[in-house]
Amino acid sequence: MSLELIQKQLSMRAEFWKKSLGWPNDDTSYVFLGRAVHVIGKSMFGSDWTGDEPCLDPLPKLTVFPERSGWRARLVHDLLVKHHPEYNRQPLKPYQQSFEFSGKEWMDAVTIVERLRQEQAPRLRRLIEVQDRIMQLAEASFLITAIREKAGGDPQPIPRRWWNSERIRDRFDLCQLRPDDPYNLGIGSDPFQWIFVSRESLMSCAPGVLADGEQAPKPAATTSAAAPPTEDPAKAFRRLPEAKIEPAFRHWREQQPEGYIPTEEQDVAHMRALGVGRDKVRELRKKFPRRRRGEKRSG
Repeated sequence: MSLELIQKQLSMRAEFWKKSLGWPNDDTSYVFLGRAVHVIGKSMFGSDWTGDEPCLDPLPKLTVFPERSGWRARLVHDLLVKHHPEYNRQPLKPYQQSFEFSGKEWMDAVTIVERLRQEQAPRLRRLIEVQDRIMQLAEASFLITAIREKAGGDPQPIPRRWWNSERIRDRFDLCQLRPDDPYNLGIGSDPFQWIFVSRESLMSCAPGVLADGEQAPKPAATTSAAAPPTEDPAKAFRRLPEAKIEPAFRHWREQQPEGYIPTEEQDVAHMRALGVGRDKVRELRKKFPRRRRGEKRSG
């Protein structure tokens, strides 16, 4: 996949999350995955969850050498127009494809991008943790998920095994999947269907949050969509097999924004959802980068 196509896909994701009025409606039994992300986010992070986390416009790293065309050149031009009026650059013209930058202009844009990436890092980290939690809950059958054709109809349950993959994070781009090819990495074409979460299971996994929401109707008094868990889902996860614990921890660390090292509590909270206790996490942390005592959070 070309960088231009990747950038287009990331921009499409940001626009999708910014324009939630175009999302499919909830019903008495199911909540659209986009709204469920916010419910889980509020449950995990409280007031720290701003709701803007999925709406981040992509900010890739820039090379140190000026480029004259392509999406990076357009990005640099727009950033300079907004942040450096002293360069007297004019807003992007329709169909403008080529640009000229001095070395100083380009490096000023590199500095802006790095600052904005650092500002975005905490929100990106929260979003990744929410996505991880939803995938873990769905794979463990605590969250009951379903798909619905875009034209309408009743949601049809998603098999639990469809959430057991390393190729599914892009489902959160447009909250869709393709039932005839559930691990497909594309987004948005006709074979894809909307993803929903059963209201009852969502209320069990995020108690007290959904009831306060204004975008969804209240649940029916009774529903057979899913039997609620009998205990706190975070505590009820079966422990990962020993051989899979360290790879899971490594995968968690590799997902962090560049330069960010989670605190011990963040590592513990993530692994607890996989049934791994604090003592084991402390052992794992000795094999991975850790913050020194008193060191401030990066990002």
